Amino acid sequence: MDEIEVRELLPSEYKEWDLLVEKAQPGTLFHTSDWLEICRDVLSRDLKIYGCFRNGELVGGCPIFIKNIKGMLKIASSTCNMTDYCGPLIKEGASSKASKRMQDTHEILGALREFLCKQGFDSIHLTLAPGLEDVRPFTWKGWDSSVRYTHHLKLNENVDSNLSRKIRRELKSAEEAGLKTKVSNDPETYHRLLSLVYEKQNLEPPLPKEFFERVFKLIQEKDVGYMFVSETPEGEAVAAHLNLYGKKCAITWSSALNPEFGRMGPNALLYYNEFLGLKSRNFEYMNVMAANIPRFTDFIMGFSPELVPYYTVTLRSKKYSLARTLYQITHEETE
Repeated sequence: MDEIEVRELLPSEYKEWDLLVEKAQPGTLFHTSDWLEICRDVLSRDLKIYGCFRNGELVGGCPIFIKNIKGMLKIASSTCNMTDYCGPLIKEGASSKASKRMQDTHEILGALREFLCKQGFDSIHLTLAPGLEDVRPFTWKGWDSSVRYTHHLKLNENVDSNLSRKIRRELKSAEEAGLKTKVSNDPETYHRLLSLVYEKQNLEPPLPKEFFERVFKLIQEKDVGYMFVSETPEGEAVAAHLNLYGKKCAITWSSALNPEFGRMGPNALLYYNEFLGLKSRNFEYMNVMAANIPRFTDFIMGFSPELVPYYTVTLRSKKYSLARTLYQITHEETE
């Protein structure tokens, strides 16, 4: 088998990377250079896209955001704020044999692992997209692993037969309040609703306004998603979902709700009508990224989703582990 070469991609090679994202099964919008560059520019992150080549052909790779902490620790992560997963990608092989596909996966991930270990990082944290489940090339070499979850709402099922009593009550409340849903492209509406959510908790939104503006621009220019809003009869938007398109699915990436209207069921109405709309467009499932926070999980379970795991792998240096322990001790003493 030919040896795998790993190196940083040049910006001129990002189109080739995007073609790999399109073809690779775990490839998502979060892997694309468009999304990664939004994260890089708005969040001021140092971005590297490392490609794995066999005989000059790009067969895999991984985006990495690099952060230096006080010039002492060099941290690498495949994700950043509100990008739940964006880890390694592997080009799908033509072989129908499971053993051959596993061999290709291990060779590519093994080469990537060895390359990352030589870059002087004190911590490396990779979050693999759902669908790439074999983390053994990392764990067999001493990396830690953990499991996270997302929810898939299967669109080939009858939504009404899967609704809980709580969701039915919320949909009835929405109907009685005269709430309607529609597609909208107004970033100001979304940012206003999101700000209301965090103001109630005395917190700042997880991303700056510019990030959402750039996402809306990407949606409009390349048709990679849409915003769905719930409105009162007077036309006031009270809840919104930002949905991004994936392979055969739509991803509910971010949601916002005016807390004053929460009891009217606008969020349940959004999911219900999104379900019907996507089903009519031949999408196979909705990927609802709300499975790792209990209060969100309790709500979405009312639609009877399928629980889908995805995995993280982490390698930490002794220096990083010591610094982390000291930080935890210091903060425990000051609380």
